[in-house]
Amino acid sequence: MYLKYLSIAILLIGSDVLAGEVVAVPSAWHNSHYGACYRLLETGMSDIYGPGFSQDENILQLRRQIGSPKFVIATDITSGTNAQKTVFEQRTSTEWCVVLTSPPVAALVSGTVSPTLRRPVTWTTVTQVPPGYQETKVLYKWNARQLIYTPVRCYRGEEGRWQKFNCNEAYQP
Repeated sequence: MYLKYLSIAILLIGSDVLAGEVVAVPSAWHNSHYGACYRLLETGMSDIYGPGFSQDENILQLRRQIGSPKFVIATDITSGTNAQKTVFEQRTSTEWCVVLTSPPVAALVSGTVSPTLRRPVTWTTVTQVPPGYQETKVLYKWNARQLIYTPVRCYRGEEGRWQKFNCNEAYQP
């Protein structure tokens, strides 16, 4: 009996993933690493992109400071034009958290920085599609309670002619 509890304690203490709140996001974002925090950025990258990510020339890391937080925008460009994007935020010297993750998209752009929050209030993603198909555009907004950027508005269409739709229907095959 005691061994069972000891095993759980060892797993919790030895784990590189820090406990976080479960976040309700639309279905396209389920099974992502949203809200996960890691003691090391490398551990988070390995968890998301696999243990060989550092030798994979298709896994890119862009370090940016936008407002006060330091971000790393990770991208897997293996698929070509549209690529999965993951935004890590450094909260302390030993805590990197996934604050935004997107299904494969062509562009990820941060919005204006709030003077009070000292961070981007929004991020926007847009897919690139073949002629004759509609692009998907998603607006993510900072959620101070959950400490992540959550998808709040989804659009289909093209530049200048966007139509809003339910984010639960985003990226459905």
